[in-house]
Parts: sequence; structure tokens; C-alpha cells
Amino acid sequence: MTYDADVAITVWPEYFDIERTRAEGRRLPKTLCVRNPNLDILAKGAMILDLEYEIREDMSYPKAPRSNHGCLKVEKGKISKTELLPKLGEILVKNQAK
Repeated sequence: MTYDADVAITVWPEYFDIERTRAEGRRLPKTLCVRNPNLDILAKGAMILDLEYEIREDMSYPKAPRSNHGCLKVEKGKISKTELLPKLGEILVKNQAK
């Protein structure tokens, strides 16, 4: 399946922020989260997983509309969002340790 921005999976850096609670938007256990996740590392994770993606720096997380961190749009079809997030979390944790 090719990348289509209209149906792409939206991945916010806030999903992987260890300092956020689940109510504030963290989606994974703290073992798969890091401090200050950024779009570059998320994009690297999508590249490692061989997924097409687009970085959208002009978007804000809905629960924090004033913080303009952007998001990553990832192609839908090869992998579901519930499978994608833990894999990206593992990549973030590995890259944060370096």
C-alpha cells in the first residue's frame, strides 16, 4: 500500500513521553518511553520499520494545543497503530540509551 495522507496513522511524540501520564496522552508503558521524544527519532523509527512517512511540524497535539511539537504521519496497511507504537517505543529506547 502506498502512502496516503488522508488515511495515514498519526503518531504524536507525546505518546512516548515518559513524563506524561496516561491521562495526559502517553500510550505506552514507561519502559517503552523516553524523555523529550522528538520527530527526528520517530521518523528514524519509521524508516527502520520500512514505512513511508511524512513529518508534519505544523500540528499540535489535541490535549496540548499550545505546544507545537508536530506529528508523524505513517502509511496505513502494513501495520496497525497498536502494533506500530510498541515497535517505535523500542526503537526510541534503544536510541535514547546511545
